[in-house]
Amino acid sequence: MRILFQGAGAVGIAGAALLGRRHETVVVTRTPLERPRAAYPRRVRWLDAPTDSDTDEPGWSVTDVAATRRVTITDWAGIDDAGGFRIASADDDPVASGPLGSGVSVARARAAAQHGKRTRSRVPTTWDLVVLTTRPGDLDAAVASAIRAVAPRWLAITSQVGGDVGVAKGLFPGAEVVVFSPAFLSERLAPSPDIEPGHEVRFWSPFGAPVFLAAGPKHPLRALARELGPTVVTVPLDLLISSPTLFIPYVAQLSAGGGEWERLLDHLRLPSDAAAEAVRAVTGVPVPVVPAVARAVLEAADRISPIPMREYAGRHFARHEGQTLAMLDGWISAAREHEALSALAAELRTHTGGR
Repeated sequence: MRILFQGAGAVGIAGAALLGRRHETVVVTRTPLERPRAAYPRRVRWLDAPTDSDTDEPGWSVTDVAATRRVTITDWAGIDDAGGFRIASADDDPVASGPLGSGVSVARARAAAQHGKRTRSRVPTTWDLVVLTTRPGDLDAAVASAIRAVAPRWLAITSQVGGDVGVAKGLFPGAEVVVFSPAFLSERLAPSPDIEPGHEVRFWSPFGAPVFLAAGPKHPLRALARELGPTVVTVPLDLLISSPTLFIPYVAQLSAGGGEWERLLDHLRLPSDAAAEAVRAVTGVPVPVVPAVARAVLEAADRISPIPMREYAGRHFARHEGQTLAMLDGWISAAREHEALSALAAELRTHTGGR
C-alpha cells in the first residue's frame, strides 16, 4: 500500500517507520520545506546497549542509527516528487482547488489516463490510505483541501475523542473513515546540538504487537486489514472509543500535577472515581475502579517499558492537554453523575490557565 501520514510528530514518524517495513510510507508536514528530508527514528528495545539517549542527556550512537528505518518527510507541494500531483492555482477540480503547493490533485492524472479511452474503469488513486495524527477538526482549510485532493480510499484518524469520526466523515465524504489507536510508545527528544537532525524521535513497539488497533465499518475495515496484514488488529469500534475512559483520567491527573509521576501515585482517588464515571457514561455499566489496582497497573507499565515511563508520560501528555480536556468534557456531557470528572477537568483547566 501507499500510505501518507499527515503530521510530522512522533506518532506520524514512528508509525511510518513501522508500516514502512511492508508498505510505502511518507510523512507530510504543513511547514514548507525546500526539499524532502530524512528522519531516522530510533526503535528502543530492552536488549539495546545503554547509550546517551537512555540518560538525561539525549544522544545517538552508530548502533542506534543502524537499527532505524529511514522515513521521508516532505510538505504538500513536495509529494509530487513521491508520485503525487501539485495543485495549480487554476486547478479545475473544485474540491481540490487551492493555492499552488497546498496539496496534490489526482483529477489531472485521471483525466490524462482516461483521455481518448472508452472505459468506465476506475483509475487508481495516488495514495491508498491517509493517517491523520491530529484531530480532524484541528486541520486548517488548506490541509483538508489537500487531503481531499489526494482522494484516498481509506482515511484513519488517531483521535479517540467522541464525535471526531463524524467530523472526519463530514470533511472527507469520499473516504472510508476508520479509527487507529497506536500500539506503540513514541516521543520527540528535546532539541540538542548533540542530536543530528532527523534523529529526534524514539519509539517502542512490543515484540509481536501490531502497529495499530483499528476499528470502523465492517466491510471497509476488513478490506483495509487485508491490505495492511499483521500490522493492524481489528477491534469493535465501541471498544476502541471507550478504552480511553480507563486511562485518560489518570493522564489528566498527571498533567494537572505538572507531569510529576510520584504526585500521580499519591493522588489516585480522584482519577479512579472519574474513570468509573466515564465508563458508566460511555457503556452504561457501573464499574468500580480501585486506586490500589490503578497503582499496580501504573507501576507495572513503568517496569515493562524500556522508555522510562515516569519521564515519558509527563512530557508526552503535556502536549495533548487540549485533547485530554475534550475527552473529559465529552464524558461530562454524557454522564448523569460526573462530580469527579468535573473536579478533574477543573484541576486541569487551572493548570493550563483555562485553555
